[in-house]
Amino acid sequence: MAGGRERWYVVTGPPGCGKSTTVALLGQRGYRVRHEIARAYVDEEIAGGRTIGEIRSDMRRFQSEVLARALASEAALPEEDLVFLDRGIPDSFAYFNLHGIPAEPYLDWIGSARYRRVFYLEPLDDYATDYARVESADERDRLARLLWAAYRDLRLPVERVPALASGTRVDYILARLG
Repeated sequence: MAGGRERWYVVTGPPGCGKSTTVALLGQRGYRVRHEIARAYVDEEIAGGRTIGEIRSDMRRFQSEVLARALASEAALPEEDLVFLDRGIPDSFAYFNLHGIPAEPYLDWIGSARYRRVFYLEPLDDYATDYARVESADERDRLARLLWAAYRDLRLPVERVPALASGTRVDYILARLG
């Protein structure tokens, strides 16, 4: 695998599919994890006094900042460590597409992402928005297709993880590390 990262695994899927819960449970089991960049950015901005409406009013700026932070985060991770990432760099491509943001300026960065395996979590039935997750059910469904396509089109090894209880999902992923 070019550039190391032979032990990096991405946990991805549409909003509200249990990614953050799954990654947190992996962390509780002693694995190194990298939490979701977009939610951390939103939390930081809200703590600084901005509203979610203000943060997301310029989606190009928001998504570009998320991508820049994700790239910096991955560059700082030890390539030889086993790491589970809550979303990977190619997620940005799906979000750019969803919001009609031209991805061409970022394709080299997005296309250079390499991971051992990508675990795509199937959507859960009980989708709900929260302070940071504001996508409608329709947007969530579009993102489900766009995320799968982003990883598939980059020819990254992506595996669907069925909608299971959170602990069972973690067991399912750990049994397939390969």
